[in-house]
Amino acid sequence: MSKKNGVIFVCRNCGNEFNKWQGQCTACNEWNSLQEITNHKSQITNRLQKSKRQNIEVVNLSSIEGNFDKTKIIFSSKILEFDRVLGKGFVQGSVLLFSGEPGVGKSTLLTQLIGKIGGLYVAGEESVEQISLRVDRLKLKRKGFDILQTNDLEDIVEYLNRVEKLPRILVVDSIQVLVSSELSSVAGSITQIKECAFRLIELAKTKGVTVVIVGHVTKGGNIAGPKLLEHMVDVVLYFEGEKNGELRFLRSVKNRFGSTNEVGVFKMNKNGLQEIRGKNLKLLERDGVSVGSALTILIEGKRPILVEIQALVTESFSQIPKRVFLGIDYNRGQLLMAVAQKNLGIPFYKYDVFVSVTGGMKIKETVADLAVVATMYSSYINKELRMGNSDKLVFLGEVSLLGEVKKIREMAKREREIKAWGVKLAEVKSVRDLKKFVIQ
Repeated sequence: MSKKNGVIFVCRNCGNEFNKWQGQCTACNEWNSLQEITNHKSQITNRLQKSKRQNIEVVNLSSIEGNFDKTKIIFSSKILEFDRVLGKGFVQGSVLLFSGEPGVGKSTLLTQLIGKIGGLYVAGEESVEQISLRVDRLKLKRKGFDILQTNDLEDIVEYLNRVEKLPRILVVDSIQVLVSSELSSVAGSITQIKECAFRLIELAKTKGVTVVIVGHVTKGGNIAGPKLLEHMVDVVLYFEGEKNGELRFLRSVKNRFGSTNEVGVFKMNKNGLQEIRGKNLKLLERDGVSVGSALTILIEGKRPILVEIQALVTESFSQIPKRVFLGIDYNRGQLLMAVAQKNLGIPFYKYDVFVSVTGGMKIKETVADLAVVATMYSSYINKELRMGNSDKLVFLGEVSLLGEVKKIREMAKREREIKAWGVKLAEVKSVRDLKKFVIQ
């Protein structure tokens, strides 16, 4: 059987299609992963394609120069941290993929978004009553909420074709429970996700509606479904943070309309997600200096953030000592341990090591290397690292394999932040220089 006979074979692992069944997928090398699928094409998609063929036009950009108004196609979310990550705001007709761990607050943030600018919320996982309870808990006005409770893609298409006033923003929660009746596969399958995403993108472009698609994540932290989904959309957002903590971070890993370097910071409380900016942007658990703690300054996008790193180095009673790094790349942590053992004489081979970044922050900059080594050294000797009696030190610098501390970029921004917080920069040229900050 083949596509001509209306049947294809789709790999459950990677989503690649084949004309005939075979034991192994040649794309991802997974065995027994091909599933027989009836190849129904969407009738609505076919009609749209036919109508487009009859009215194909080529538009020269100079012809729309006089009528092009950026203020009309770019609109604010009225959440400053959200706008910071997007660039200037939402682009009319764009499609965003919004993903995060279960319970991190995706629905809460999107509910607050609809509460501020209005729009249509397609509830595939919740009832109207459940959303109503969340709206009341967040103390939002109900007037701006339009809720369409359905898992059927055709219901969304029919509604948007029927109404005269289209919603400015459409939130679909979530793509994994959405199904098209034109396909025989179950919700969450690769064929359903691809077809539903394609149809939603087509609706966004033809209707001029901004679509936010909520996506689940796998155990590995990746967005569930085919990787093609991330290529199809305009913006990919990740909402992350420790579920038991208060801080949440909004990051963009793909943005066709702006930078992917910015990060939005929120704090979860009983009234929902609160934006964190200015003087409140300090990820510390305490004000004083303590054993096994060190400060560093990260640059997220265009702004500096003061961050605390904590470590616990304790004697191990197992043959293989434990290594746990939270918020720090595991391989980078292992490398820094080797440098510390060589230059500071720490016998890590008989010690368990636990390193954590407060607030659930994930460090990508190597500028935090020195702070990681400093906090491990402080915990090992069980003494604080300081200058004088009360100076709080900030450790900045990338550590080389030889134990040297390299110069870092954007030092002027970090120095302004150091001055604003009243802390002091630790002048360190080599990892061995950390010994001079130990008060005897």
